[in-house]
Amino acid sequence: MKLKNISYAPQPKINTLKSQGNFSMVKAQKALFSLLLILSFSVKAETGFDMMYSIGLTSGGDTLIKATSSSGSTSLKAGGLIYLSIGSVYKFADPHFQIQGSFGYHFDTLHADNGTADFERVFFEIIPFYVFDDKIRLGVGIVNVFAPSYSDPFDKIEFDDAIGTVVEIDWRLSKNGWWGIRAVNLDYDASSINGFPAVGTIDGNYLGLMVHGGF
Repeated sequence: MKLKNISYAPQPKINTLKSQGNFSMVKAQKALFSLLLILSFSVKAETGFDMMYSIGLTSGGDTLIKATSSSGSTSLKAGGLIYLSIGSVYKFADPHFQIQGSFGYHFDTLHADNGTADFERVFFEIIPFYVFDDKIRLGVGIVNVFAPSYSDPFDKIEFDDAIGTVVEIDWRLSKNGWWGIRAVNLDYDASSINGFPAVGTIDGNYLGLMVHGGF
């Protein structure tokens, strides 16, 4: 079994032109992520903060594998499916501004007669939000994904850590509760298949329906 766009590397090597072309973008993303991280933890305590959990359903990205049965077919996508996180929302003195930082786990599982396939990753994200009229908030931020991996009964594929962008709009449910829609732009570069070097990139972009609650 071979996933779309992923194959064994014929020999360990670095594509110099590709690396140089992507260097400035990766460097810029890491710099922005570091800046947002510093800002999120430099908010003065008197402005207040709330602990927050988030639950989401997501879909999108490349199809990793399909399973077909008499009742139809299902697929495992690089942008799905279950999103769980916990973190904090830091509130500035100006009520229009917030920064939300969270750690989480994002995964999807496909069950078939001959086995199970999984795609899982952990992440840390920071999203600054602007709050409109205390009812709607719009945020643009950065997500850093760690140790993304795919596995099925035949293959184990590991990917490099990745950095992507997040855009989210939320509507207030309660004092500390929100629901919303997000879009994430993210790619995963394969690093190994069954312990051997691999090359290729998969699309991990997704759209998600989110619920955030404070406690």
